Amino acid sequence: MRHLFTSESVSEGHPDKISDQISDALLDYFLAYDGNAHCAIETFVTTGQVVIMGEVRSSTYIDLQNVARKIINKAGYTKAEYQFDGDSCGILTAIHEQSDDINRGVSNKDTDEQGAGDQGMMFGYATNETENYMPVSLDLAHLIMRTLSDIRKEGKEMTYLRPDAKSQVTIEYLNSAALFLVR
Repeated sequence: MRHLFTSESVSEGHPDKISDQISDALLDYFLAYDGNAHCAIETFVTTGQVVIMGEVRSSTYIDLQNVARKIINKAGYTKAEYQFDGDSCGILTAIHEQSDDINRGVSNKDTDEQGAGDQGMMFGYATNETENYMPVSLDLAHLIMRTLSDIRKEGKEMTYLRPDAKSQVTIEYLNSAALFLVR
């Protein structure tokens, strides 16, 4: 039986990836200085603008804007011509303290009685198609993004590349065996 399986990957400069990197970095900073910090942070980016929102309960102060600017610059948004760069983009923060109701659910001296807070749902599976147990289409899509990023950062070939990119790879399967055809 023949079927197609498609995976995509985005570069470090894709708006969704930048948003996730900022939120992840903020969580890392909070936990580095306060191991008991509770963070529910969402980040949104668009042309020239970053919005950081959410709830945090922590005993430490983190310079949210500084962290966000470092991530944006690291991804390659360092030129005004991109209409988004880490040194000049607007950053709006709307972080408030975690609600007492949520805190009561996730802070309990008896860890067996402690809740998990808000949960995300995802699905996935392991496969023997690759050494890292990822579907070969996803592995190849990631490889394309890493290679394009390296070429862009080298700045010698394909000098027109910018930080935001996406790859998509489709694999055709025949009787559960992948046919590696480039179309």
